[in-house]
Amino acid sequence: MAAVAIIGMGALSSAGAGAAAGFAAVCGGRDGLSKLDAFESGLKTVPLCSCIRDVPGEKAAPNRTAALALCAAREALAPLLDRHGLTLAIVSATTVAGMTRSERFYERLRKDPAAVTEAARELAYHEPSALSGFLCEALGARMFYSLSTACSTGLHAVGMAKRLIERGGCDLCLAVGADALSLLTLRGFSSLMLIDPSGCKPFDKTRAGISLGEGAGALLLASDKAVARTRARPLAYVNGWGASADCHHMTAPHPTGEGARRCVLAALLEANLRPADIDLIATHGTATPDNDNAEIAAMRSVFGVVPPFCSMKRTLGHTLAASGILEAVFAVCAMRSGHIPPTAGFERLDEAIGCAPSEYRETPVKNVLKNAFGFGGNNAAAVFSRERAG
Repeated sequence: MAAVAIIGMGALSSAGAGAAAGFAAVCGGRDGLSKLDAFESGLKTVPLCSCIRDVPGEKAAPNRTAALALCAAREALAPLLDRHGLTLAIVSATTVAGMTRSERFYERLRKDPAAVTEAARELAYHEPSALSGFLCEALGARMFYSLSTACSTGLHAVGMAKRLIERGGCDLCLAVGADALSLLTLRGFSSLMLIDPSGCKPFDKTRAGISLGEGAGALLLASDKAVARTRARPLAYVNGWGASADCHHMTAPHPTGEGARRCVLAALLEANLRPADIDLIATHGTATPDNDNAEIAAMRSVFGVVPPFCSMKRTLGHTLAASGILEAVFAVCAMRSGHIPPTAGFERLDEAIGCAPSEYRETPVKNVLKNAFGFGGNNAAAVFSRERAG
């Protein structure tokens, strides 16, 4: 498999609008959590979330997730002033999709059954594929694909975009991940007792669960022909992608991280890199006791001594399907600028994990591994590099 160039990136999160603003917050170790005030969660205590106060174009979009996705997508496409007749495809990743609008309609329907006459319009964008179609039309793409594999979705979208480019399915492929905060996800994670009321603390000894967030990330991948025709200067390369499914449990990871281990090894193999070549791991780092333990166990089984690693979840919140792409954007920013980001929320070493996330520092970074793991044992990993693998 060939390395594929990244020629555009976009991001929107509570950390800021645009990739540069978001990365500044990540690099500064900013705490991005605040009490949810966008809607009533119905939970006993108001959860801490990473909320976006103003989403540009939300009123004109079919739903909040679509507005988030479109913002990130447009930033990623902005450097491409002329497509030169090149074929553009879109791979979108989401779990929430149009659920925020559907939830509001359902509440209205409960109070007024006559509102059922509006169901066709209100539910038209509920499914993930409707988000992909909306982006395709809004951005003038030739084709679109939809993915929804829980929290691994974003990196799977990057992997699928890479495959489409490699196999000549398109000249340009935009991988977009987006999710908005919704009642279902908040109440669902709460019912599983996976939300930390004091805010997520990745890899910390006192960690007790996640903090949800919302946002979108986008990566524009290009074939060699597209790079030459557009004269684009690659920002980085997707050198390798790996996927696995360990099927250990509906919500919990395999305790030894077996599935995570296999997808990381697959990504390294495709990238033609040794474990020692990885300078930074942008972990999934959700801050649940099981996930953090399993992820570091998997990394130790691959690397022996775990390389510098970080989690961005305290700054961005867990943005579900968006997390893989959104955090990949900032991982590429870290690589390009030569920074190891800190892990906001971490304070105390967990002896059961046996190592701590890295402190902020400036250092050359040539290759970054990004992990993303989801319910049901869905695992993804991608290797981003400054140079094309030899």
